[in-house]
Amino acid sequence: MAVKSARWRILRSVMRSGSSLVISLPMVWVRSVGLKSGDHVEIRIAGDSLIISPTIGEESHEINLDYEGDLGTMINKVVAAYLLGYDLVNVLIPRELRDDLERELLSVKDRLMGLEVIDEGEASIRLKMMIDPLEFKPSEILRRMWKLSDDMLDNSLKSLLSHDLKRSKLLEMWEDDMDRLYFYMVRILRKSALNPALRAALKLSSLELLDYRLAAYFLENIADKAYELVKFVDIVQGELRGNVKRISEILLENHHYSMKAFLNGKLDAVLIIKKNLEELTKLLTLPNLSYEQLRLRDLFLGIAEMQHDIANLLRANILLQRSKPWLQG
Repeated sequence: MAVKSARWRILRSVMRSGSSLVISLPMVWVRSVGLKSGDHVEIRIAGDSLIISPTIGEESHEINLDYEGDLGTMINKVVAAYLLGYDLVNVLIPRELRDDLERELLSVKDRLMGLEVIDEGEASIRLKMMIDPLEFKPSEILRRMWKLSDDMLDNSLKSLLSHDLKRSKLLEMWEDDMDRLYFYMVRILRKSALNPALRAALKLSSLELLDYRLAAYFLENIADKAYELVKFVDIVQGELRGNVKRISEILLENHHYSMKAFLNGKLDAVLIIKKNLEELTKLLTLPNLSYEQLRLRDLFLGIAEMQHDIANLLRANILLQRSKPWLQG
């Protein structure tokens, strides 16, 4: 007998069948996922809970990509398949273009973390995802993205203060690493959204999937802006130059507190960031700035506002959970 206590919650009686305990599956769920007698389901243990999901056929993990007259389009298809969570990608291409495609793939593959060529035919290339999503989790990806963006911001600001461009090559390498991490984060979050068992194994709620995607997006954009800062080394002059040291201190402090708020749930960090942002705005409100200095000011403010946005994800999450606890499922 089933007792329906809410639209999203169904109670079942536990019954004995031989030496096993069994429960029946709700018919509304069975119909929605297309299960029938004889099919298999996947069961994962998540603490005190069990997550039951329909088994996903191998074909949903593998995709064949056909050539449609343009190498650029084919490369875009490979990137899309990666982001959509496919683990095996078979690229089918005319023999005379295979070598050209392989050269193109070598460059784009460096941006797609974990994707490797495992087989090559006369008119095909087979790629496989080599990283288990449970081996490099979203929280670990985000911590690495934060460390890289923090290092980039620190070095860019030091370049501005010292009029030194020696760090630009290192910043370029870090930016490439950030791109790889962001692409991988998008991939794993999309897979988790489509696979409740994976989401449970990663211990992510529906809200956290969105929050991690936004936090990763902000960090990747902060890194882009940090890399762009070094282009303005020669225009840090006048009253603006006198304020850059304090501006740098605020941006680095806020970067630390933004992740402290997001990853450790420190609500007081949000208040510190807001106060620092107000001071930063005053420091950047200067008369007679040149066009290039105005662009630099916009970069500083853009970084600070995204740091504030990351911290505010915590506040938004708390408010939503208080009003609708069922959204955490």
